[in-house]
Amino acid sequence: MIKPIVSLTLTSVLLLGGCSSYKMEIQQGNYITSEELALVQPGMSAAQVQDTLGTPLLVDDFHKDRWDYVFYLKSPDGTVQRSSLTVFFQNGVVRDIRNEVVPAQVKPK
Repeated sequence: MIKPIVSLTLTSVLLLGGCSSYKMEIQQGNYITSEELALVQPGMSAAQVQDTLGTPLLVDDFHKDRWDYVFYLKSPDGTVQRSSLTVFFQNGVVRDIRNEVVPAQVKPK
């Protein structure tokens, strides 16, 4: 009776131990390529921007004239990549575009 319990316990420990060594890539937000960014120009309508870049990650109810496209990627090795693109509208058309790309950073272990 004890042999099957010990065997089951050891098998469980080995299987669960393998799970802790696996690290996933974590991605959140909108990844916008330089080609997509080049297509967005002042004077475009909000619908044209949404067709080009997709739905923004953040639309503030208090600032409806601002759309924020944010991207975050954390690799299994700890490297973090961040970027943000903000599109400002005036009277329903693009007034300004601000692009911020943060250099990849490696978290200390």
